[in-house]
Amino acid sequence: MLVGAYGVFWDASLVDWNAYSWRLLGRQGLNASTIQIADFRKARGVYVLYSDTGIYYVGLATGLGGIGGRLKDHRTDEHGGRWSRFSWFAFDGPSDTEMYPDGVLKHDEWAGIEEASDKLLIREMEALLLAVTAPPGNVQRTKFQEGTPWLQVADHPPTVRTFSSLKSKLER
Repeated sequence: MLVGAYGVFWDASLVDWNAYSWRLLGRQGLNASTIQIADFRKARGVYVLYSDTGIYYVGLATGLGGIGGRLKDHRTDEHGGRWSRFSWFAFDGPSDTEMYPDGVLKHDEWAGIEEASDKLLIREMEALLLAVTAPPGNVQRTKFQEGTPWLQVADHPPTVRTFSSLKSKLER
């Protein structure tokens, strides 16, 4: 297995990057018996930044800061202001046992790719490319062997622009 967890097309404005102990939260499930929330900020893997017109930048996160650290850096470096959404693919997954005091799962470093077969690595790379690019010609989608999708958990409610609030801008 290469990808342990992933999130696709998350909104950067829904992460409180300036909070002292900010987190990159994802969830699975919604009911009390099924919901899991995990912090992927320190997970190792690759990520994709999107501008308003498509893929802007692709990067990797191997250090202690993880994917979240790299994303946070890109908010203020030469890429700042040039992207608004991101996808991430973690080579780690949520822990089965370790969690923060508030019940959020920590990430768990998984075994290296040395243990994976060539065939598995190729399939995982195809699944990753399909998830990032979503080409219309690919009807069948290769799935990650064990990687599961996580939905974004916002740090604050999104700002919604209604038609009535924008209508005056149309009048010239």
